[in-house]
Amino acid sequence: MCANMCKHSCPTYLATGKETITPQKKARLILYEEKAFLEDEQGFFDVMFQCAMCGACKAHCIYDDFDLRKFIQIGRSKAFQKGMLPEETRGRVETFMKFGNPYGERQLLQKGAGDLGYFVSCSAYRDQQVPQAMDRIISASKEQVHQFGGAEICCGAPLYYAGDTEGFKKAAEKMKEEIEKRKLRKVIVDCPNCLKTMTEVYHSVGVDLNVEFIHTAEFLNALLKEGKIKVNRTNTTATFHDPCILVNDIGITTAPREVLEVLGFEIREPVYSREDTHCCGGLPGASIGDAKVANQVNTMRINELRETAADVYLSACPTCKAALSDVDMKDITEIVSEQIVDE
Repeated sequence: MCANMCKHSCPTYLATGKETITPQKKARLILYEEKAFLEDEQGFFDVMFQCAMCGACKAHCIYDDFDLRKFIQIGRSKAFQKGMLPEETRGRVETFMKFGNPYGERQLLQKGAGDLGYFVSCSAYRDQQVPQAMDRIISASKEQVHQFGGAEICCGAPLYYAGDTEGFKKAAEKMKEEIEKRKLRKVIVDCPNCLKTMTEVYHSVGVDLNVEFIHTAEFLNALLKEGKIKVNRTNTTATFHDPCILVNDIGITTAPREVLEVLGFEIREPVYSREDTHCCGGLPGASIGDAKVANQVNTMRINELRETAADVYLSACPTCKAALSDVDMKDITEIVSEQIVDE
């Protein structure tokens, strides 16, 4: 019976107008389900997957250390155990079980050397433009980087969001093995969800990685500040879309903007940015299991970004890039690569 202010930051509610899927209503349904007050079991599980898992409700909660997503995740685990997953979510799980990743990729990426690693996420691997841009940056910086990804090297987040706790734990153990056998001390990660998963969610299933992690935006910012790469300056405008997990769970908002300022961009902020950012909606069957809700969240965010009328739209998440392709979204890695001065 709180003030319910988180409702006004919830992208699924704002995009759909459905009171049933506000954070407060979800919390109440979870309580009723635990007390066996609900008769519509399928309806309850449907609501558990009508959530972006973006953390906006946690960021705007008036109580400290309350994260509704933990309780929603329990609901999703029950749905998985009962075989009551949304169709697209089930499809992602089946593909993951077969190939070790949600896209059915079969080729392994393995190149470079050293104890500094770069984990190419599933979305970046599928995109290819992001790892190609990173290749050029690494070459220009003269850094020794051990790149790996593709095939069955995946953080396991698709299984986690589907409620497959056991499958997720196996994926976490597999990732730990891959990192340890490469003897890495530090790993660059391009996907905020992967970064959160490996640094926070793994711990919840008893898997801990003894390695330092850094997001791509921080890595690029450090290279520019240390003068390890030189870039041309532009004279155009850019809108940066803050990935929800990067902001709400990892707390990064400044680094990408500092990179864009060095590149010469005039930044045009959307109405909802930084700590008030809205989720991109993600890819079908991923964080949001309901395709209709995901599309509504996606359309809302695209319209918010278009209002800035910027020359370039950028993010720091390969999944956001794919989901927001209607505004010709680019990853921040790509724009840095494009403006590098070859020496």
